[in-house]
Amino acid sequence: MQNNKVEIRCPHFGICGGCAFQNVPYKEQLKNKEMYLKNLFADYIPSAIPIEPSSEIWHYRNKIDPVFSREHFETPPPAEIKRRTVLGFKRFRRWYDTFPMEDCLIGPCSVPDLLKAIHQWREENRCEAYDRRTKEGILHALLIRQSRRTSERMVGIVTRELNLNWESLIEQLNKNVPCQSIYGGLYTRTAEVSQAQEWHLIHGQEVIHEKIVLNHENTDMTFTFRISPASFFQANTLSAEKMFLRIYQWTREITPEYIFDLYGGMGTIGIILSHLASKVFSVDCVPSSIEDGKINAELNNVVNVEFYLQKVRRFLSEQSPKFYKSSSSTLVIVDPPREGLTLGVIKKLTQWRPKDIIYVSCNPKALIRELPYLLEYYQYKDGNAYDFFPHTPHFETLLWLSRK
Repeated sequence: MQNNKVEIRCPHFGICGGCAFQNVPYKEQLKNKEMYLKNLFADYIPSAIPIEPSSEIWHYRNKIDPVFSREHFETPPPAEIKRRTVLGFKRFRRWYDTFPMEDCLIGPCSVPDLLKAIHQWREENRCEAYDRRTKEGILHALLIRQSRRTSERMVGIVTRELNLNWESLIEQLNKNVPCQSIYGGLYTRTAEVSQAQEWHLIHGQEVIHEKIVLNHENTDMTFTFRISPASFFQANTLSAEKMFLRIYQWTREITPEYIFDLYGGMGTIGIILSHLASKVFSVDCVPSSIEDGKINAELNNVVNVEFYLQKVRRFLSEQSPKFYKSSSSTLVIVDPPREGLTLGVIKKLTQWRPKDIIYVSCNPKALIRELPYLLEYYQYKDGNAYDFFPHTPHFETLLWLSRK
């Protein structure tokens, strides 16, 4: 897959575990992903699933979360040598080794200025990365969000204590790249993660906003969503719009009375589809997602979405029997995490047997494990893939299954 004619733009290519295919022409990347899908689903889906290219192949991500770590030595240094703090991503296939990042060409375009401000704040205040060996240091991770359509920015520092010189951070960010929202995130465990146990607003507004614009029959439909530090929102806004439009078009064709948006997050899909059904049920087990979803419904003047804070399997056990009689007019949309639905959820779904299922998958390997069970009761109706992540092996797969 090597092509010397492709310009390598990122200084970290070959080191970072992210953009493995930056040296491959983008059209070839798409062909490789289509061929992978074709081979993967050959026994179950008769026709090739096309993949929609990303509208942008650089700076397409609206969120990145590099980590603070102590520098790695191939040979352990003498005990008196202090390991410096680095901020960046993990080296390719080296989870224990973080390289110092200068830029991220698939992340928001403001990354270099943000990194400059963070480094200056950290050095001025002598803040160091947490070292699991010595239990010294306080910094864990950096959260950067920048909305594609509104350009609003959010920065969060995940740290082991919140009594820090935040005024200095605010000053540095205002000087380099102003942010609408700045958070401190508290994390007191030892695992190296980029999520906080608690988020505390230290400056600006509580949330930033993103807009989703769908062009259906030459008419723009615009939806506004609030994004908090813990919110899940698709990382590639423009590609997400393409996928949401296809879901919208399929749903218009299905004409359901009820829509169940399982793993609904902050209610994005349910709100977009809300005027195509009499009732939408959005289910998620993350409290902050449910809170965001309720506010997002108000922002978009949507009154027929009902939010459930519950695990999907339990929801299906307790709630879906109420809708057995109306299953012929029910659409279920599932957008599970990378591990997929799990067999327990599939069992509940196939017992219920709603008329149509739209499956949004970020992991085709999990989807192909589950598809044979679903195809016992459903037939493949249509499918599409979306290249949310150029230069990487990842993409989103969308399947429409209709009850036999």
